[in-house]
Amino acid sequence: MKQTGLAVGCIFIFLMILLPVGVTSAACFGYTFALAGYSFFSVLTALAAIGTAVFCAVDKGISENGPVAVLLALTMPLSLINTVFYLCKSGSIPAAAGMLICFCCCCYLTARYAKPLALKIVTLVLSGLMALPIGLFALIALVFGNIGQNTVVRSVESPDSTYRAEVIDSDQGALGGDTLVDVYENKGFDAFFFQVAKKPQRVYWGNWGEFEDMEIYWKNENCLVINSREYVIE
Repeated sequence: MKQTGLAVGCIFIFLMILLPVGVTSAACFGYTFALAGYSFFSVLTALAAIGTAVFCAVDKGISENGPVAVLLALTMPLSLINTVFYLCKSGSIPAAAGMLICFCCCCYLTARYAKPLALKIVTLVLSGLMALPIGLFALIALVFGNIGQNTVVRSVESPDSTYRAEVIDSDQGALGGDTLVDVYENKGFDAFFFQVAKKPQRVYWGNWGEFEDMEIYWKNENCLVINSREYVIE
């Protein structure tokens, strides 16, 4: 029982740090980090949080482990940080619900089992200060998240398939919109549940609806032509 509980707890901590650490680390080197499915991982994290809370309640020996007690003290702020990352990447109801369940479990784990006492107090105070602005952000993301939508309306690959240019219709509702062209390098690291790729280059920013009559093609492997103007891709 104890070994199973520790395994579930390790999975829970791994899921908690995966997205923020992945996104931050990739950004430092000019790359992007993306999960295979944000709603799925949010729900999976919530289930792992529930499992950890249950095992800690059933087997007191798990929570009395020193390193485990310290990690439990960090779960509450980590859940709030994850909420921001998940809603920025996917402002869906399943993602928000998963993070809410996770946060409630983390509140219980921190208040009941976190040690030492000084770390627990600091964590609770810090999380309390973070909760209100992040909760407001979550509400805004859920209510207004679908107003601004970026839709890929066309994708054009370079002759040797090194790059692909994506024409994006950026609809911002009452604020209008834009026509964007981002160039992606097709080479990247694709694991089973996440992807790491070089950050795209935004080579064009035009008026909303312009994509309907846009002329776009590759002159060669490193030269993209948009409306008769050449853009060199490096």
